[in-house]
Amino acid sequence: MIRTSQGSSRRTCLSWAILGLLVLMVLSGAVSGGAYLYLRWAGSSNTGDPITQLRLDQVEPSLALAALTGIGDVDVVNRSLEGGELDTAYATVLFSTQLSDGEHVGNLLMLGQRYEAAGDQSHAASCYQQASLMSTMSPTLSDSTRAYSFVGIGEGFATWGKRAEALFNYDQAFALALHSPLIRDPHRADLLGQLAVAYEALGEREKATESRSLQAEILFSTEGLETTPESGAEQPIANFLTQIPAPTLAMVASYEQRRVEAVLDLLEFLGGSPSGQAIPEELATAVTQALVNEDKARSTAYEDELAAASSMVLKIGIAEARADWLLVKYRMALGAYGLHLVPAWSEDVTGIGAELIEARRELHGIYGEQIATFSDATAKDRAWFDILRLEILQGELGIYPDYPAEELIPELTEVSARLVEAGDPSLHPEVLYEGSTPVFSLALTE
Repeated sequence: MIRTSQGSSRRTCLSWAILGLLVLMVLSGAVSGGAYLYLRWAGSSNTGDPITQLRLDQVEPSLALAALTGIGDVDVVNRSLEGGELDTAYATVLFSTQLSDGEHVGNLLMLGQRYEAAGDQSHAASCYQQASLMSTMSPTLSDSTRAYSFVGIGEGFATWGKRAEALFNYDQAFALALHSPLIRDPHRADLLGQLAVAYEALGEREKATESRSLQAEILFSTEGLETTPESGAEQPIANFLTQIPAPTLAMVASYEQRRVEAVLDLLEFLGGSPSGQAIPEELATAVTQALVNEDKARSTAYEDELAAASSMVLKIGIAEARADWLLVKYRMALGAYGLHLVPAWSEDVTGIGAELIEARRELHGIYGEQIATFSDATAKDRAWFDILRLEILQGELGIYPDYPAEELIPELTEVSARLVEAGDPSLHPEVLYEGSTPVFSLALTE
């Protein structure tokens, strides 16, 4: 995945504004066998799903690797978009554990537009589809943000004639505008007005007329009433996860610092060398050794901390941190930082993926232990509703490899049915299948 960056010096800050109120922050030990001696340039892969849409040879390591030195993902995405390195921005967004769901959706919309402008409809479509999936399945997005996101996604598809895809997303926004109890009337009316224009542009005159009529009714019934601003703030993923502390792994700090130093040395070399120049063996060895040592230290620390955790809250935080690290390791194994930083990992992508799978499965079990302590059955279902949506979303994005869809999707369906029976007025995800591929949409359940 490599090309020397040709970015401009102009710094840009991107935001996705919703009525000036709802903002999606778009950019706000030794190594065995000597296999680590050379950092290898990553090759290209492109077959369709979010992970295989990565064009590894187009990810710019001089930008992507900054994330391993303490630079935030928002800044890495910003710099990548500024320099026209769309695939670097895409890889950063896809694997990010820092971006909120709103920031993910906003970045995907921006990337879709940028890919579209570059004539790359395949990657534009992938970005829009991921944004649509996240708008449907995210357990944190407010309904207003979901609805406006669907409108933006539909407009993206409509721009280059993808009528069916545009209509699907407009219909999702319409369902939210019409039925969500969480969207205030001023925003409901604005959404319907936007949808009327969008439907008209697609030749859907009946839907356009219905949208205008509903908008007029809302405006008439609320005329003269004072309204309070509606927050587009994201919700916590299940209430019991709101106060999960990040674990402090003191024994890992020195290994983490050595990794930062080694990667900074690599970035200095890349910044002063012609594109494609061989990386010196000593530098390659230092980076690989630092990463392998850190991974070993983290593995030991996570196991020790989980065993010693004095509460379920601490246990969840440690298990989440372990899964986050293993996602970083999985990205390294794929070569999705622009280089194969640890060739031994790249030669065992399946094995590295299995570590991530096991960590996510164990985290699922720990969530279950905590939820089992709840006394109220509906509270249990609500917690599982959020967790299952999160896990399915991770699976469909490819950052939970080979996730157990055959288990999680039916569980989500059952939980949703119980919530509906208990009087939950929300729009719940439903799934249809195109062959063996699940397709998720929001369903009105009443």
